[in-house]
Formats: sequence, structure tokens, C-alpha cells
Amino acid sequence: MITLFKKSNKNFKIAVLEISDTPEILYEKIKNDLTISEKEVYSKFKNKTRKSEWLSVRITLKEMLGEYFEIKYEKTGNPYIKNHLNISITHSKNIVGIILSKNKHIGIDIELLSPKILKTAHKFIEEEEIANFDENDKIRKIYLNWCCKETLYKIKEHGGFDFKKDFKIVDSKIKKSGKKEAIIFLNNKKEHFFLFYEFIKLADKELLLVWH
Repeated sequence: MITLFKKSNKNFKIAVLEISDTPEILYEKIKNDLTISEKEVYSKFKNKTRKSEWLSVRITLKEMLGEYFEIKYEKTGNPYIKNHLNISITHSKNIVGIILSKNKHIGIDIELLSPKILKTAHKFIEEEEIANFDENDKIRKIYLNWCCKETLYKIKEHGGFDFKKDFKIVDSKIKKSGKKEAIIFLNNKKEHFFLFYEFIKLADKELLLVWH
């Protein structure tokens, strides 16, 4: 596993890692920490990518906390751990990201950038808004919109949102890292958030990380 990004302060800890090992190697690293129920869950996975993601998250979490904690899940599917820390998890291809915080409303999302998103952008951003994006930054801005909206969705911890109508990401100049203002429209009310982002250069690709 290769560390791509780490950041921590009094409010949160973040780690983003690239999975470079096979599921077999990863399992050997963490098998003695896994509970019986976790081993049962793992044994049901057939897909190697899913196995690697699942194991990598638990290895990373142990490294972040210095000891092992089992990840449990609410009825909504949101993860939590028993040491009074809130957790949010994200995957993209062979990359995993985790944020830990004592604050309740947290979220994280990562995506590898690709021009393919131009075909689906209209599903979560108004076409007029897309048309106003600078051509040189269009793909980055579309991904920033998507990742910010995914992060908002995780912050709210429940479904029922329309990414296109209920979530608004305020347009602004893009930098390598910074923050974006976001608005959630719900029950005729506005809720404002500031989300942080980081563009991470890889060998032949670019990764976007957004968190709150």
C-alpha cells in the first residue's frame, strides 16, 4: 500500500492510499485483528478488488489509530467505530480514503479524473451551469461538483436527495487545493457548508479528494 495523502489536525485525520498488494498479502497483515464475524463477511467476497478495498480500509484504520477497531454499520449503511470517533470511507479503482473525526457531520470522496464524466455530467449538474465552466477547467469542475455532492450526501447520512436540485456547489476558480462553498436546499431552507479539496498528481492520472 502506497500513501498518497495524509493530513491531520485537532478536528480530523485523513489518509488516502493506493492498493498495491494482492488480497492474500493484505489478509496476512490484518488477519489476527479481524473478529470472527469480520472473517465471515470477508469469506463471502468473490471479487478481488472488493477484497482488497475491504482489507485496505481496516489496515489503514489500524495505522491511523495505533490499534484495531472493528468497523460497524448503521441501518442506513453508514460506518462507525466504537471509540467515539466518526468515520467516512471512500473508494475509487485501487485507491481508498478514510476520514476520522469527533465531529458528527463528516464525509469524504475521491475520484480519478477521466473525460468520460462529460457524458454523465448533465445528470447531476444543470446544463446551463456546465456551459458556463471554463473549457480549460471543465473536467476538473465537473468532478469537483460530483465529489462535493457525494460528500454532502455522506454528511447528511440519509437518502432522498436530488443531486441536481438539492445540492448547489458555488462556482469559483480552481486551485491545486482549497475550499468550496456548498448549499443544501431542504424543506425551503438553505444549509451552507465549506468543503475542502485537493488535486493529487499520480503517475499518469489525477486524483481528486474532497472532505468535510
